[in-house]
Amino acid sequence: MNRISAWRLLRTAAPRRALLTGILLAAAAELSGAALLGVSGWFLTTCAVVTLQANTTWSWMYPSGAVRALALTRTGLRYVERLVNHRTLLAAQVTLRARLARGAAGLTPRELRGQRDGTLLTRLTADVETVAGLPANVIAPLAAAVTTACLVEALLLCAMPVLGVAELVVLAVGFACARHADHRARTHLAEAAEARAALRTVLLGSRVAFNELRCLDALPQAQRTATSAMAAVESAEWAAARAERRGRLALRLLAALGQAAVLVIALRAAPAQPIAVAVGEVLLVAAGWELLERLPRLLQHLTQAGDAAGRLTALSTEEHPVGRRREAIRSIETDGLPLPGSPAELTLTLQGPGPVLVTGPNGSGKSTLLGQLAGRVPAPAGTILLDGTPVHELPASAIAETVTLVEADDWLADETVAANLRQGAPSADIGALRAALEVVGLSALSLDTPVGPGGRLLSQGQRRRLATARAVLRRPPILLLDEPVAGLDRPTAEALLAALPQALPETALVIALQEQDLGILKRTPTVIVQLGRAAERPLRPERVA
Repeated sequence: MNRISAWRLLRTAAPRRALLTGILLAAAAELSGAALLGVSGWFLTTCAVVTLQANTTWSWMYPSGAVRALALTRTGLRYVERLVNHRTLLAAQVTLRARLARGAAGLTPRELRGQRDGTLLTRLTADVETVAGLPANVIAPLAAAVTTACLVEALLLCAMPVLGVAELVVLAVGFACARHADHRARTHLAEAAEARAALRTVLLGSRVAFNELRCLDALPQAQRTATSAMAAVESAEWAAARAERRGRLALRLLAALGQAAVLVIALRAAPAQPIAVAVGEVLLVAAGWELLERLPRLLQHLTQAGDAAGRLTALSTEEHPVGRRREAIRSIETDGLPLPGSPAELTLTLQGPGPVLVTGPNGSGKSTLLGQLAGRVPAPAGTILLDGTPVHELPASAIAETVTLVEADDWLADETVAANLRQGAPSADIGALRAALEVVGLSALSLDTPVGPGGRLLSQGQRRRLATARAVLRRPPILLLDEPVAGLDRPTAEALLAALPQALPETALVIALQEQDLGILKRTPTVIVQLGRAAERPLRPERVA
């Protein structure tokens, strides 16, 4: 997939007229500021000279009026420019987030796994905000800086060619310094981003495994790991800030050199050029350099926007190329799928009603096989097909509409029973929710019952059955159940496995059971996949008449 540029992504979300208006307003405001500084310097110097000469014929009314007019113009233009650019920013954020959220539905399961640990949320918030902030943070200030510097240089060249050439040389050196400082800061910021990602992984992992770490008395070690990762982030950020400070210091020294050169050359041209004009030229140059000092920060924002746009490339497609096929997907085929922990291969077609049994001893790979069929665990390309399309090429939305996997320890939100059920069917009414609970033997459980974080207020068997009821509400063409009866007593387990085919008569059920639980399944399976046995030839599933 080609990397998309930040400017290209922004153009699709922000009106060109708004972008151009913001640029023109920013340039006009900065030109007014530069003119204000130059006229003010000339005016004050002229007033001092006139006072020393006791010249009573010179009128100060028109210059002072020009100074006030320029000040008011600059203030008004900056205010309007902020309004325009911030309105553009908000509109671009809304448009981009809506579009990229729709694009996230077109990601394949492999791509979604790369967006875990809150990465997808970061893309839709921080990265979108960075790209949408280009008009206010980069484009308008950069255009204003370039315009002001070019006009100042043109005025100096017209007033005195030697003066303009000298200042042009100093500006070129200043631009090179700004680029060098930006390169060094960007390198350290990339290191900080990597360290921050490592820190986030450590913190999230420690949070999830907090109880286990506490039982193993491993919290001090986890704290040291997190502290070390945080120190790496701070060190990289401090190095980036130090590079920025050094770049700003170099630019200020060059600015002082440039202004001194302008003053010396202008004064040597006296009396052809009055001293008040020379002071005005120096302050005009100062206005140009004041904008150039911000160039490292502008380049940094520009780099960050480019990196953010590159990360958003995977989400920027409105429609997945195979997204139109999802309505027709009704079957899964495996063609030479290597079985976990075994040289054997599986060739199987899952379509239509009838249970398929996956069994084997603990650790034989039942959960891995079901994860591969659902697209959550990577499998060799071309070994799992959904209606003839490799599963790794399909968007996650197409797979989710076809296949539903209930894992051995499926996730439950810290909400009520009803809220967790409606994750599978948001529009389900109370009757449908109660019917789903009755299928899994939880009819006595109130819909208003809180389940706690991760479902900890429920027993293990209740959590498994609640996750199964949520899957029943989806009524998927293919339902994968990973040890759904673990932790259940035999009557409850038998009732659950008997009720599922009745509740989902058109669904292909794939049920993973441990070997000691095989007697619970009263209905004869159409296919039995036995794991945990070595095979020297491709495995053909055992079919039961």
